[in-house]
Amino acid sequence: PDGHKAEDQAEGTNVAKYFDRGWCATENAWASLTKSGDLSLDLALMRDGVEYDCRSLIVDCTQDGGRRPPLLPSAFAAELETKSFTNGKEDYPLVKQLYEDAFKEQFGKAT
Repeated sequence: PDGHKAEDQAEGTNVAKYFDRGWCATENAWASLTKSGDLSLDLALMRDGVEYDCRSLIVDCTQDGGRRPPLLPSAFAAELETKSFTNGKEDYPLVKQLYEDAFKEQFGKAT
């Protein structure tokens, strides 16, 4: 996390940036399947000394103009290969399958 030196963290701690972490990126991708873009905020974009109300928080902290479109499972799997996991790549097959299942559930509803 910001403000914490990687070398001061316990052994095995995932010190990658938030969206470079496997589970964090997955949770963000899951949110893109169902959530409105203004519900996906990057609070690291908050500015010091600014007093926020709901609307100004959304304006300042919406990620890159809003959520990105949902990824196809194959595109998600390729992107996931670039992410780090605390448990190494052991979580990769599980996360890949969970995303594929969530994608099929959400888009299986479309007619």
